[in-house]
Amino acid sequence: MTMRTGSLPAKGSLPRWARIAVAVYLAVTVASVGASLVTGSFETGLDAVFRERLWLAVVVLTLPVSAAYFAVVFFLDSSGPPPQGGLRPTTVIYYLGFLALAVVNAALFRWMVLSIRKPVSAAATPVARPVAAPEVPVVSFHGVTRNVRSLWWTVPLAVLLSYPQWLVAGFAWCGISGCSGGGFGVSTGTEWLAVTMSVVNGLILAVAVFAVRWLYPTRRRALIALAAGTLFALLGAAVTHG
Repeated sequence: MTMRTGSLPAKGSLPRWARIAVAVYLAVTVASVGASLVTGSFETGLDAVFRERLWLAVVVLTLPVSAAYFAVVFFLDSSGPPPQGGLRPTTVIYYLGFLALAVVNAALFRWMVLSIRKPVSAAATPVARPVAAPEVPVVSFHGVTRNVRSLWWTVPLAVLLSYPQWLVAGFAWCGISGCSGGGFGVSTGTEWLAVTMSVVNGLILAVAVFAVRWLYPTRRRALIALAAGTLFALLGAAVTHG
């Protein structure tokens, strides 16, 4: 019996698209952190608005893990990124923290992809079997596959990762006293931050629902993921705004 002799992916290795995504993500994040460090430490002639937007881009790139890190810096020091005045050790440590968060995000992404991905058997395949058959999980009922069980951990994980963003959004809508106006009163001007956190959380849940190959055709799964992410973002925004 003739055996198929193709190169099989090594156990524990990411697929090509995932490796490219991780490489691009880390490259963009490193470049953004480096640019923010240089513009924030030396006189480059750039205005403060551009520096702050570049700093916020670094924060967005390292979400959701950077939410708590961002909240501490934003609420305790409303001036934004560290002021210019040379390359200080504390400034370097501050920006290295974002790189560490990016590495954590990449590691978490790798773990999720490897956990969801169906392992490829190293056993040889006879020639009689169709080699070009699509690698689609066995559909059991109305397009639902056995991978639906993976949603039991991907969705709770997405909700857990969204908690820091909801905490930030709760303060960003109306301030520390909430939108009722009691205590320190209503604080405005940071609603954009609450909206951003809500969109990020909706995206996190949508990815968690879509990444698992639990439903076919893919367009149905994409629509359900989009609807779930939108509802999650709107529900969280309503709860945190209250």
